[in-house]
Amino acid sequence: MSERNVIHNFSHEAMGTRFWIRIADEDRSYAERAAESIFYAIDELDFQVDARHDSGPLAGVNGMPDGALVAAGDHFQTLWNFSQALKEESAGAFDVTAGTLFRYWEARGTPSFNPDDAEWNKAYNDFRGAEFKLAGTEFTCVKSGAAVDFGSIIRGLAVDRIADMLENSWGIHRALIMGGGGVVLALDPPGDANGWRIGMGKDKEMNLCRFALASKSNERQATQFVDPRTGQCITLAAPVRALASGALEAAGIAMAVAVQSPSEAEELIRQGCSRGAWLPDGTALGAAMNFDLTDRPAPTPTPESTPTPEAS
Repeated sequence: MSERNVIHNFSHEAMGTRFWIRIADEDRSYAERAAESIFYAIDELDFQVDARHDSGPLAGVNGMPDGALVAAGDHFQTLWNFSQALKEESAGAFDVTAGTLFRYWEARGTPSFNPDDAEWNKAYNDFRGAEFKLAGTEFTCVKSGAAVDFGSIIRGLAVDRIADMLENSWGIHRALIMGGGGVVLALDPPGDANGWRIGMGKDKEMNLCRFALASKSNERQATQFVDPRTGQCITLAAPVRALASGALEAAGIAMAVAVQSPSEAEELIRQGCSRGAWLPDGTALGAAMNFDLTDRPAPTPTPESTPTPEAS
């Protein structure tokens, strides 16, 4: 029996963050079984596509010499095909083969640029000269030197997979899924609500329904944003937030917009009817212009283990 006006919260650690599923108007035991089954599937996805796993498939991909090939699984194919399409749409502002550049800047620890740094020049030239190709299920390293890293979008894929399993495997449609603080996907809202209430920074909030929202914060590591076109770090003055019908797309759009100029971001948003973005200066693009941001009320006490949905 469903439980009206009740929201059940379930969480799980994966991909270096905590995932949350909020399920409304369902029997708790049924919702709990659904969440447990889904989180088990997310653990498998984590191993298949996260570069953090030294023994995972992605480690094998990044260790391939010139001319080597491996069989690509379904999750890898989904991420690669999406990434290549977004790379073209963004004119190279988004590129999952820039892993070596991200690692260089992470190790450097500061966004200051030294064009005479031999280590940077090698990383950038190796990245620019590398080439990969996916044909069917065969993934080939045509020319080595780059590293595939889906880190900026894997949580988006995971959130999409959770939503798909909730609806198509368990018949649950009133739910909110969060992948850490950076990706949120809202299905149908609880009861008669107009949407799930999502925080937008410290002072604003909005209602979200049948949309995904991804954010890239300016408050984390100083070298987290690298423009693949130049190989240099980008510093954000404020967060970037992106809207799309799916979480994978929203996460990719947010990452691209973080390193693009306002005019480039506007052109990228125009290429999808459900796309939207809020730029660091507060400018709303595309679908974002259709959302009303309202003042956020004072927070009500909640259990520490159940965070307020945020677009950080």
